[in-house]
This record gives sequence, C-alpha cells and structure tokens, in this order.
Amino acid sequence: MDLETESAAQAPDAGGEPAAGESSGGEPQPSPRRRGLPFRRSHPYYIGFVGGLGVIICYYLAEALVSVTTELILILIALLIAVGLNPLVERLTRRGVSRGLAVLIVAGGGMLLLAAFVTAIAQPLATQTSGLIAAMPQRLENLSHNTEIARFDQKYNVVGRLEKMFTGADTAQVIAGSILGFGEFVITSVFETFTVIVMTIYFLSSLPTIRVALLNLVPRTRRSRVALLSDGVLDRMGGYVSGAMIVAALAGLAAFLMLTVLQVEFLLPLALLIALTDLIPLVGATIGAVVVTLIVFLESPTKALVACLFFIAYQQFENFVIYPRVMSRSVDVPPMVAVIAALIGAALLGVVGALLAIPLAAGAMYLFREVVQPRQDAM
Repeated sequence: MDLETESAAQAPDAGGEPAAGESSGGEPQPSPRRRGLPFRRSHPYYIGFVGGLGVIICYYLAEALVSVTTELILILIALLIAVGLNPLVERLTRRGVSRGLAVLIVAGGGMLLLAAFVTAIAQPLATQTSGLIAAMPQRLENLSHNTEIARFDQKYNVVGRLEKMFTGADTAQVIAGSILGFGEFVITSVFETFTVIVMTIYFLSSLPTIRVALLNLVPRTRRSRVALLSDGVLDRMGGYVSGAMIVAALAGLAAFLMLTVLQVEFLLPLALLIALTDLIPLVGATIGAVVVTLIVFLESPTKALVACLFFIAYQQFENFVIYPRVMSRSVDVPPMVAVIAALIGAALLGVVGALLAIPLAAGAMYLFREVVQPRQDAM
C-alpha cells in the first residue's frame, strides 16, 4: 500500500462520520477517558480492608444476636409448643373441622385450662409458699435440737447458715430464681407469657403455610422427599413436647396425692415443684424429689422417709412404664444422645436449653436415620 492509499484510508469521506475528537462543525471534542487497570483482589490493601470490614460487621451482628437472645428463646418455645399442639389440630381437621376452627378450639381450650389452673392455685400457692418460707427458721431451730444434727452443726454451722438465708428479705426471690427457673421465666412474667401465647397461636394457625413456604425454597424434584422428612421431624418434636407435659402432670398429681395422704403442710407448692422439675430431662425428677424430701424432713423425719420411698418407687414406675408408653409411639432418642443434648443445651442456655435440647435431638436423630444412615449403608 502506497502513501496516497494509506492517507486516503485514514481521511474521512465527505459524507462520512467525523473523525474522533472532532464535531460535525469541525470543533474539537474531549477524548473519552481511558479506564484504569482493575483492582486486584489479591492486593494486600484489598484483603486487609475487606477482611477488617467483615470482622466489624460480624462483631456487631453477634452483639445484635446476643441482645435479642431472650426474644429468640421465646419464639423457639412458642414454636415447640405449637408443634406439640399441632397433632390435636390435625386430628380435628381429619374429622372435617376447618383449620381455623380447630386452632380456635385447641388454643381456646388450652387458655381456659391455664386460666382455671392459675385461678385455682394462685391464692393458695402464694399463701402456702410464703407460709413455708416463714416457717423454715422455726423448723430449722427445732431440727437443731437433735443430738447428731447439733453435733454436726457445731462443726459446720449448717443450720445457722440456713436460718440466716431463710430470714433474709429476698428469700422468696432467690428460691424462685434458683429452683423454679423455667417456671418463673414463663409464668411470673406477664409480658413474656403473653408473647408466648400469641406466637403459639400464630405458629399453630400458620404452620402449613410456613411449611409450604419453606418447601418452595427446595428444588422441585426433591420437595416430596423433603416434605416427608419435615413431617417426620415435626411429629417427633411434637410427640416429645406433648409427652413431656403429660409425664410431668402425672408426676405432680402423684406427688400431690402422696403429700395429701401424709397430711404434709404446704403440699400445693411442693407438688407444683415436682411437676416443674420433672420437665427437666434426666436429673429434674431427682432434684425435685430431693428438695421436697428435705422440706418434708423438717416437718417429720418419718414422713420424709415415706416420701423418699415413694419418690424412688414412682421414678422407677415412671421410667419403665409411664415414659415408654407415652414416648414410644413418636420419640425414640437413645439415652446417650439425650444426655449429650441436655448437657450441651444446659451449657448454652441453662435450664431452658436443657428443655429445648431433647426435642431438637429427636428431630436430628430422625434425619440421621432417614438420610445419613441409608447413604452409609448403600456405600
């Protein structure tokens, strides 16, 4: 190509577009800015900035999560209660009752029973609890007249320390906080109880909708399998919650009848203590029995011996007859798994964590048996 051809190729045609940097009127235009080189993600500044920003965000998210721990626990409790009541709603819907009416019947019946229970025991419970606390110093003083106990007390001053504790101004609050634990957390707080009730009704009425919404997040080819697994998990968790309530109610009723026969004073708070501690997995029934036996011992060593024998016999009957019959149809958690779950739950959230750990472990064991174990057997 010669010089004339090259210059003709570079020059614009008469009717063509103007060259870069010129306008149609021949005025020069600013040339477009060139983009710089892309920022390298491997650059130390980029890594340090993004990493530091991520640490700060995670820190504040963790603080926000810790600040709403109580609310999250209340929501989880409401969800577990709703899961425990869901079998009753499902039973009504299978008989032709609409979901809304079934929820109204179950929730209304539960609230009526709770209101009747609170109305029936509120005044006697408050009177007997205050009377029990007020009578403890005198009972401890009477106990100190025993020769063996007096000799032991002279060495360790146990009775004197107990008398000082029970004559303190905050004894009732200390006892409620240390022994009742979860019962105080739910029952004595009006706002939290109201929150649990409202959230329970919401979850109970919206459980199918929530389930469908979560299933829509799963690929369509796997929805049927995931639906079956979710039904199994809900059945196991609901079976444990309802079964634990039944077992605890029977334990409280049995203790109430035994204390009535023995004509023990302040039997109502003692029976309620047995029912509440029986909800705590593994060690709750033993703790309640020991505490009640010690309190009865301050009134009469003979009655305490009878109560101790009764609790030993009843716990064997509960472990080998009542608990298997109530739980065998829906929950099958190995004892070692239950122990580990309760210990981890108690370490994380205290008594509430121990209460919530077993139903969660029941659901996890169901998933392990239905998903993980068949895959391992097929290898």
